[in-house]
Amino acid sequence: MNTAIGTDAKCSETRSYLGTTKGLIFFIFILSAVVNILFLAIPLFSMQVFDRVLSSESKETLAMLVIIALFLITVQASLDWVRGQLMLRYGYSVEQKASEFAFNMSIMSSQHGSSINSQHLSDLKRVKQVITSPSIFALFDAPFTPIFILVMFLMHPQLGYFALGGAGVLLVISLASMFITRKLQNKSSQNVVTFNTLTNDWLKNSEMIQVLGMNNNLSRKWQQESINPTVDRGNADNITRGIHVFSKYIRMLLQIGVLCISVLLVLENEVGAGVLIAASMIMARVLAPIEQAISNWLGWHEGWKSHQRLNQSKIAQEEELISLPKIKGKIQFNDVSLGYNKDEKPLLSALSFTLPAGETLCIVGGSGVGKSSIGKAILGLMEPLSGEIRIDGATANQWQHSEFGRQVGYVSQNSQLLSGTIAQNICRFEDNIDPQDIIQASILAGVHEVILALPNGYQTLVGSLGVQLSGGQQQRIALARALYSKPALLILDEPDSNLDHSGQAALNDFLLQTRKTDTTVITISHRMSILQNSSFCMVIGDGGIQQFGKTDEVLNLSSERKSARGELA
Repeated sequence: MNTAIGTDAKCSETRSYLGTTKGLIFFIFILSAVVNILFLAIPLFSMQVFDRVLSSESKETLAMLVIIALFLITVQASLDWVRGQLMLRYGYSVEQKASEFAFNMSIMSSQHGSSINSQHLSDLKRVKQVITSPSIFALFDAPFTPIFILVMFLMHPQLGYFALGGAGVLLVISLASMFITRKLQNKSSQNVVTFNTLTNDWLKNSEMIQVLGMNNNLSRKWQQESINPTVDRGNADNITRGIHVFSKYIRMLLQIGVLCISVLLVLENEVGAGVLIAASMIMARVLAPIEQAISNWLGWHEGWKSHQRLNQSKIAQEEELISLPKIKGKIQFNDVSLGYNKDEKPLLSALSFTLPAGETLCIVGGSGVGKSSIGKAILGLMEPLSGEIRIDGATANQWQHSEFGRQVGYVSQNSQLLSGTIAQNICRFEDNIDPQDIIQASILAGVHEVILALPNGYQTLVGSLGVQLSGGQQQRIALARALYSKPALLILDEPDSNLDHSGQAALNDFLLQTRKTDTTVITISHRMSILQNSSFCMVIGDGGIQQFGKTDEVLNLSSERKSARGELA
């Protein structure tokens, strides 16, 4: 069943982050048309000064021409400034409106990988840089190049053909630049992404690296890994700069050529002396957009790829999903295989079971057998290699992310608190909150008194920017965070791993209370006290489910098997 609505998800995503642009682009195009036409003011002024003022020696004519020229270039400069401000404001507006979208996409993309993925944020920044860069106006000016070539033809056919040929030569260079740099950039970008992922992973584990004395080893390895992206980027930059220098060389040759042709035409009395300056200025304007395209093609190409990645994001938007009924908590696994790579042997395979709503399940098994993967797969943090997982009949990707998140609670094996106050962490950084809900969740998690003992209580700043709490304190606050929204489904992955005796007692009391509620609780643990507080038990081993059923039945069966093995011995 597909709960997505709308036939074109990509269009929806485009609107969500770029907004409506047709009107703005059309208006800037009109401004660009006027700016380009007014550019002819100075060449025409030069022709009139040389051909009329010098011959007539009329100061009045010169004064009138100066006044007209000043007015026209003032209008041109003003309109040029206006279109620049419009693009600048639009760029910052896109960044401001789309920052939440990009950050959300980065969070959701990171959950599907093993490392932090800030690609969407980088893409948004790059798109904004392209929009706000003055070089963007070369794209608006380029359509008016034929007008200037036509003016060259009007001055003299030889000048027109020379301008047309010169533009053609630079255009060929521009296309060659695009083709070459695109291939180099694709290779370079892939190596840079891999290298940045490696760097982030190593820096994320800096404490362990420091303690184990791995600094020098990893520094040498990092330097070796940096060679490929550095060389690729250097090659791309060298070729790009070489093409840019060559295009400048060709442009200067063309400028010399147009002056030589103009001088010859003046000597033959086919054109006036004013054409010398006018032709040179107009020729520069003909070549300018093409030369700018050569110089900025790499940046434009990266910006366009960033725009496409933002548009083609495979993670569905909240408004594209139908709001499903509230979760009751029935969990179904239908022949599910779990693993990190489709090309490798699955970590777990042939998982099939049904957990009724409102029941408590304890998953046990040896270390590294894949117990945590089951909890992550239920929450949609890990996609099954095969089979399907359903919550109340719906798969995880059919739920709205925010709606699903408010109805579930999750305590991971190594729970971390985000930078902010304890209260903000417990209420999941919601804006409109009732303090009593925070306190109630803390009391239920048995951490209320622990929080009050801290310097600023619930307003204590934690995370990377605040007080460094113990593992047990973080685990219990994370449990309060999981309970804040009164979840219908609660998954606890080794919730007792960092708890002291009092913390374990509070956890056992909590699990005992949850059996009296309608909450579906899945606990991953080794402790018998937690196992005995569960209505269902699942034993994981040898790549699959070894036992599943009522806890008493599973424990009795295990005891009988141990007794049988003892008798055989």
